[in-house]
Parts: sequence; C-alpha cells; structure tokens
Amino acid sequence: MVYKIHYLPLALNDLKDIVRYIAHKLEAPQAAENLLLKINKEVLKIAENPFLCHLYVSPEKLKYEYRVIHVNNYSLFYVAENAKIEIHRVIYSRRDTLRILKEKAT
Repeated sequence: MVYKIHYLPLALNDLKDIVRYIAHKLEAPQAAENLLLKINKEVLKIAENPFLCHLYVSPEKLKYEYRVIHVNNYSLFYVAENAKIEIHRVIYSRRDTLRILKEKAT
C-alpha cells in the first residue's frame, strides 16, 4: 500500500525558503532544483514504506512522534498514520531542530 503524502503549510514554507536561499542568495538555481528533485524522490520512497526511517529521538517530549529522513543537509520530519504521511517540517541540519519543532508544532 502506498501512503498518501501531505505537506503541512510550514513544511511548504520551509521548502520555499530553502529554494529561494539556494537559488538567489547562493546563486545556484540548478542546485536548488536538484535538491527539490532529490527530496521528492526520497518522499516517494517513504510513501511506499513510511516506517523505513527511524524515529526522531528528542530530549524533550514533543506533540508528535516524528520520523526523520535526511536529504543532503536537510532533515524532513514527518508523521505516518492512517495511510497518510504528513510532512511537518524541512529543517537545515545545523539549525536547532528541537527548538524549531517545539515552537512551530502544528
């Protein structure tokens, strides 16, 4: 069974910000496009097997039990349940992940 994929608005905003930064600030539009293609490819993989990725182990209790997949320097945090995958955030790996997940919990 293939799970249905749904990006929450925060995750979509994360992706827009990432692409905008890479394409315009770093002046690397092809790198931005390649990253999006790679993210899409990895998301399609988890749609087929959502429990393939490990659980995110947080030092503090969070609202959700996230699974995480790493793509290049980014971490995609998602929840899989009821034949649906909700992608909650896409975070640059060197940022304070816990703080971001806590403050922007949806």
